[in-house]
Amino acid sequence: MLSLTKKSDAQPVAAARWHTNFRNFERLPDTKVVRTTFFVNTAAIAIAAGLLLWLASRELTNRGIQEQIAEARSQIESNRKQNAEAIKLTKTFADEQKKLAEAASFVNAPFSLLDFIDNVGQTLPPEIVIDYIESRMLDPKKSIVSMRGRAAGSPDLATGIASAYVDQLRADANFSKLFDPITLVRIDRTPNGTYMAFEVSLNLKPAK
Repeated sequence: MLSLTKKSDAQPVAAARWHTNFRNFERLPDTKVVRTTFFVNTAAIAIAAGLLLWLASRELTNRGIQEQIAEARSQIESNRKQNAEAIKLTKTFADEQKKLAEAASFVNAPFSLLDFIDNVGQTLPPEIVIDYIESRMLDPKKSIVSMRGRAAGSPDLATGIASAYVDQLRADANFSKLFDPITLVRIDRTPNGTYMAFEVSLNLKPAK
């Protein structure tokens, strides 16, 4: 047995047969059950479909945003018109309310403006012309009567006449009883130089 084993082990190994391989693998047909091009095409189609879905989703989102923006602009424009109309009505109401307040103040004034004008006319010096009288009685603590007029003569003479007229108003019993202080606010030469324009402010005394 020992000799037989050694004999079989000593037999030479047969050399592998060799022959030239003439196969062209690039031109051989694909014999796979599922071809490689199938996977490539499937992957390309899936990627293209995914991109299309993504683009469609973006387009829908953008369209929705544009519609929301258009709706918001329409709402803003509508609110702007309503706001402008409300501001206009508020201004109209405020103007009318101011007129009513002025009328109420005029009716409830502590003196008669007609009597005041009558007293001014009776005590007015011949060298002075009154052009404008305004009463502001909305604020009881700051009720003022303003008079604007002109004094004839040279600048120095007209200035003296206007100052003397203010002193006359202060000394008059009817005016001093109602007004304090009585102030010469300004005196300026008129553009033609014929008169000196002046303004007198008469502050109504607060009611006791």
